[in-house]
Parts: sequence; structure tokens; C-alpha cells
Amino acid sequence: MSARKPLLDALVSMLTPRDVLVSCLGANARYLPHMRVPSPVFALCDSMGAAVPLALGMALQRSDRHVVALEGDGSLLMSPNVLATVAAARPPNLSILLWVNGRYESSGGQALPSAPVDWAALARAAGIHHVENVRDVAGLRAEFPKAREAAGPAVLVVEVAFDPAEPIPPYSERPEEIRARFRIE
Repeated sequence: MSARKPLLDALVSMLTPRDVLVSCLGANARYLPHMRVPSPVFALCDSMGAAVPLALGMALQRSDRHVVALEGDGSLLMSPNVLATVAAARPPNLSILLWVNGRYESSGGQALPSAPVDWAALARAAGIHHVENVRDVAGLRAEFPKAREAAGPAVLVVEVAFDPAEPIPPYSERPEEIRARFRIE
């Protein structure tokens, strides 16, 4: 299990200008404006559970781009049914990276309900065929290119270490600034 920032650095290093990154709210959305990301980024700051539905819409609308949804486990608990919608739509240009740390980080790091969720099994049960578990940075570097090349939507379930002392930057953009900045050419 790796810390968030090395995983986020690895993901960003594998993106290209032809990708589109949609991030859930919380720590990832706070880091991304401070990173050199080569692709357009839409980082949510107030919509829990909306990264995958938004990324799905972008993938269906822009089949010429590879769309990456960066979602947290607490956030996906808001609407896990979106996995079935993704499987039904079958966009080959959508990769979902589900970062699993068992916490609602955007609201202070509270633990998720104690019922364990097998996220990979849930994604497969929803009908998504390319699903892999990722335990560290090396695993992410190995699996992300395969997810990008999958014939249908892909889900990578990434184990992320929770560190309550992590110095996460504050939000630096307001929703209207994010919307105004985001452009896909």
C-alpha cells in the first residue's frame, strides 16, 4: 500500500495531452492544481460521487479522448450503481481509478461503514470485465497502460494508505474557476 502523493505523481506522469482527467472532490482535487498535469483536468470540489458519472458523459461525448475518472471509495458509496451504467454504456475510452482507503476524507477522514466492500467484485458483478487490484506505485505503473488499452471500460482498485497527518493543500480554485478553465480542444 502506497501513500497518496506518490500514486498521484505516478498517474500524472502517465497521462498525455490526449487524456482527460476527472477527479473526485477531496485531497486529489486539492493537489491537482499544484501539479503539472499534461491533460485537461476537471477536479470537483463540491460534488461527492460525481466523478464517474461526469467522466462517463465525457467519454461518451468525446470518443477521440481517453477519460480517466479518479474516484474515492467513500465517494463511490454515494452512487455505486454508476458501475452498472458504465458497464451498459461500454465506453472503451474510460478508465476508472478507485482509490480505496476506507475513509471519507473530504469530510475529515471518518471511517467508512465497517461492512467490507470488495470493490473489484462489485465492478465485475456490475458487468465491467477489465478490473484489477493495485497495491502500490509499481502496480499502478503496470496496470494503467493495460486499462487504457482495454477493449471496454476498465476499473483499477488502488489501495491508498490513509495518513491523518498528510499536509493536503487547501482548495485553491472555486467551482466557477474550474468550469471556466476546463477546455477539451
